[in-house]
Amino acid sequence: MQILFLTLVFGVLCAAHGPPLGRDHSRFPQPELSISDWRTIYLAASNPEKISENGPFHTFMRNIELDDENGIITLTFFVKLDGECVKKTVHGIKREDGVYIIRYAGTNEFKIIQASENVLIASNINVDEEGTKTIVTVVFAKGDDIDDALFETFKSVTIGKEIPEENILKIISLDDCPDL
Repeated sequence: MQILFLTLVFGVLCAAHGPPLGRDHSRFPQPELSISDWRTIYLAASNPEKISENGPFHTFMRNIELDDENGIITLTFFVKLDGECVKKTVHGIKREDGVYIIRYAGTNEFKIIQASENVLIASNINVDEEGTKTIVTVVFAKGDDIDDALFETFKSVTIGKEIPEENILKIISLDDCPDL
C-alpha cells in the first residue's frame, strides 16, 4: 500500500514539475487556446501596405483554435474590403519546428512567439503570389488592450524581425467588425 501511495506522489510531483529547465521548450505543448473572443490589438509589417486598409493583413481576429495533437491551427477573422467586413477562415498545418504553414494571400509561415490564455504574440512570413516577402508581427488578446510589459515584448519581437517601430499599428481602435 505504501509503495502504491509513493508511486502516486512521485507521479503527481513529476507532472507538476513541468518541462525540464535549460531545454528547448518549443517541443512542449502550447497552452490550450480557447476558440472565441480574440481581438487583434497590434500589427506591424515590413511592408506597411499589407496591414493598411484593404491590405490582406489588415485583419480583425475573432477565433483561434489550436489542435496541438493533430498539428492544426484554425484562424477566423475579418478583413475590410472597401469598408465592408469580410469573414475569412484559414487553416494551417504545423511543421516539426513548430511553424504553421497557412495558405492565405500567398504562403505563410506563422509562428507563435508567446502564448497564454489571454494574449498571443506571433510572427508571420508571407510570400505573396508575386513572390514579395513580407514579415508581419501581431498581438491577439481577449480584451481591447495589453499592458505595457506585453507591448514592450511585442515591440522587441517586431524590432528583432527588422520591422521599424513606426510600422506598428494599433488596429483594435479600427475594429468595428461584428462578433461571431
